[in-house]
Amino acid sequence: MKNDLYLPVEVGGITFKNPFYVASGPTTKSVKQLLRIEETGWAAASIKLTIDPEPYINRVPRYAVFEDRNALCFTAEKRLKFFEGLKLVEDAKKVLKELILMANITYAGDRGVEGWVNMARKFEEAGADIIELNMCCPNMSFNVELSAGGDNGCGIRTGASLGQQAEVVAEVVGEIKKNIKIPVFVKLTPEGGRIAQIARAAYEAGADAVGGTSNRLGIPPINLKDPKKSAYHLQEEISMSCYSGAWLKPLALRDTYEMRKALGPEGKIMQAGGVRNYKDAAEMIMSGADLVGICSETLISGFGFIEGQIAALKKFMLQNGYKAAGDMRDLIVPEVKSAPELTLYDGYAQISKPNLAAPCKAACPLHVPAQAYIQKVAQRDFRAAFDLIMGKNPLQSVCAHICDHPCEAACTRGDTGQPVHIREIKRFVLDYGKKTGWVSGKPTADKKNQNIAVIGSGPAGLSCAYYLATAGYAVTVFEKESYTGGTLRYGASGFKMAPEILDAEIEMLKDLGVDFVTGKALGRDYTVESLKKQHYAAIFFGMGAGTGVKGNIPGRDADGALSSISFMKNVFEGKLHKLKGRVVVAGNDFTALDAARTAKRLGAEEVYVIYECTRDEIPATQEDIEHAEEEGIRLMNLSAPKAIQTMNGKVTGIHMTNLVLCCPDESGRRKTEKAAFASYEIPCETVILTGNRRYDDNCTAELELDENITLICRKESNLTNIEGVFAGGNIRGIDSVISAIADGKRAACSIDKFLAKEAAVLEFEPEYPVISKKYVLKRTGYFKDESKLNTKTLSEEEVVAEAGKCLNCGCGEGCGLCKSICGEFAIGVGEPDRLQINSEECVACGMCFNRCPNKNIRMINKKIIVK
Repeated sequence: MKNDLYLPVEVGGITFKNPFYVASGPTTKSVKQLLRIEETGWAAASIKLTIDPEPYINRVPRYAVFEDRNALCFTAEKRLKFFEGLKLVEDAKKVLKELILMANITYAGDRGVEGWVNMARKFEEAGADIIELNMCCPNMSFNVELSAGGDNGCGIRTGASLGQQAEVVAEVVGEIKKNIKIPVFVKLTPEGGRIAQIARAAYEAGADAVGGTSNRLGIPPINLKDPKKSAYHLQEEISMSCYSGAWLKPLALRDTYEMRKALGPEGKIMQAGGVRNYKDAAEMIMSGADLVGICSETLISGFGFIEGQIAALKKFMLQNGYKAAGDMRDLIVPEVKSAPELTLYDGYAQISKPNLAAPCKAACPLHVPAQAYIQKVAQRDFRAAFDLIMGKNPLQSVCAHICDHPCEAACTRGDTGQPVHIREIKRFVLDYGKKTGWVSGKPTADKKNQNIAVIGSGPAGLSCAYYLATAGYAVTVFEKESYTGGTLRYGASGFKMAPEILDAEIEMLKDLGVDFVTGKALGRDYTVESLKKQHYAAIFFGMGAGTGVKGNIPGRDADGALSSISFMKNVFEGKLHKLKGRVVVAGNDFTALDAARTAKRLGAEEVYVIYECTRDEIPATQEDIEHAEEEGIRLMNLSAPKAIQTMNGKVTGIHMTNLVLCCPDESGRRKTEKAAFASYEIPCETVILTGNRRYDDNCTAELELDENITLICRKESNLTNIEGVFAGGNIRGIDSVISAIADGKRAACSIDKFLAKEAAVLEFEPEYPVISKKYVLKRTGYFKDESKLNTKTLSEEEVVAEAGKCLNCGCGEGCGLCKSICGEFAIGVGEPDRLQINSEECVACGMCFNRCPNKNIRMINKKIIVK
């Protein structure tokens, strides 16, 4: 005997090497099965039910596993005839070494108790170690009674029908005990609700152990489209089903508990029902069982799983100080209380992580509540969606057209299929709101007697100005060009965003009291010092890309060599109307594709964009890349410009060097290096160089810049090396619109706290812990989208359908399950996309705690101080 399978239990004078036995069923009807049961470590097995005389229900069963209800079900049942059962025991005892063998029997003839006694004697003579009286099986006369009414002519009450009659059970047990020497176990039915009383009657009549199977008769799942169709394979009609499996474990525990209460500590109980693993078995023992029977799981998992479960049970017992199974038997029995006796603690539910976010919201630098407004769109509540979007800042309509949408890149659906097209949904909502005439103004604080200067009217400058204006400051925006908007104006070409959209945003800022001064340049018309003398309490540098330069590449001064910044400005200002021939854009930033697509629209016959990175690392959205290629733009990767070729002062081509990938750096991105002797030339008439910039020395003379002409400032506060001077956006290396907007807000918060101290009203964006995508996909299912959505123009129906794909990953208004199910209405929206629970209204019922898909709610005991 393997020592790790030894966990002895004594019942009826017989020592079981462990508490586990295979309960009577389809896996105990042959010698081969019994040998395999012994081999895999079980202590005992109860043979398939044997009936005398000929069973009146004896048909090959039809099984089905209904996973939606955790049930293994079957209809008919094939039993053993009397001589078949005797032969099985005789043959098995010849080859078994230590397996305890129980003979599961039912007498169904007209001899009554005498017939039961005769069967018991014969099985004792055949070598059975235990007689198990079957007074539980639902698929006998009880099935007939429920399905057809009466006894259907069988004349005999057997199985569950007999097991509900205490006097008959006691009489059968008493007579058999007088006539045989081996132990007698009685297997009772829970049908009728009197299993404890009948178990006591059997025990008092002399039974060595009592127990039950917990199986119940029920109706199988109904096919709503074809209600008369059977749920089973190869079966015509609907039939009553014997329900077994994991679903009934709580009922089996109750049966065990009730029998233990009725029998007291001296009685022995062998119980089956819903046990699948060692935890289930431990629960059964703690509820009062001495032996644990398992049948359904042997059909589902085979016999071999038990060895691991025995080992796990022993480990559990060792860790918890139980030397024997009996040490934990009945542990919960005296502890079970009735409802009037229960000690209930006053408390309430509390959201553990109020900012637990979906990946889309967490990935957005400004943390726009994408999930929340998408859910509103799915419900056709466009107004609520509009308010959620515009609640962040007015530049959202700009983002709806030109944002690089990191939210979509982070979308959980994108891991296995197509992400939700968040930017297009936002664009639809804002266009819808504009047509409807909606206005969503942010409330402003009381006016403050302090002026703030914002230098630059790009995305960072406009964002900073907006938030400072809502905080009550007087804000003046200085722009060196004659037009406002910076790169939003000249960098976002008309094919991506109409200029009227930006104009509307700036008008909204003016309505908040923001002043704009154009044609005034820092260093030329004013300085930091002069602004301070004009009583500007703080200054924000948001000067954007500065002046474009062409780097140090040979040939950069030739006619036809342009910087992307200068090129886009010249096009916007009408100074450049036409291009011809071939154009090469050497790009390493977000402006490259915009410059290329603009060049194509100016008449360039061919446009190439050369990147020093792989296609996956191109600084552009997949959508922009695809649109560029649809327009004929050709992308070339892993190449670097070496020199611009010229003739007579004009560009004639560009000399490129191939790059190869080498080892990854600390971030995981693979570095590149030039490939020796690997280069090529592209004849062209125009070269546009991106990724370089310069600021007037008079602008930044007093400020610290790094080697990349990037302003050095404190990351957490945007404060430069000059007191009262802050910076954000492209000037400090941020190159996406949404990141610049977020940086402008962060700077505004820092300025407010710098000036107002404790009275500051602006708050930094909090940390947003993100829900695990794997967890979301596990609970929502893995899938692949069949087709890709055409996102150029979405109808209302398409937008609603697209929003309906959202998986409700995170908390807040996007999921809102806790809010929708709270019967006390204690859960509500305290601030946009953030739920809160009113502890005074909450009654601590625990439904939100149990149903929260993100496990983000905890229950608080009012008597315990939670730190």
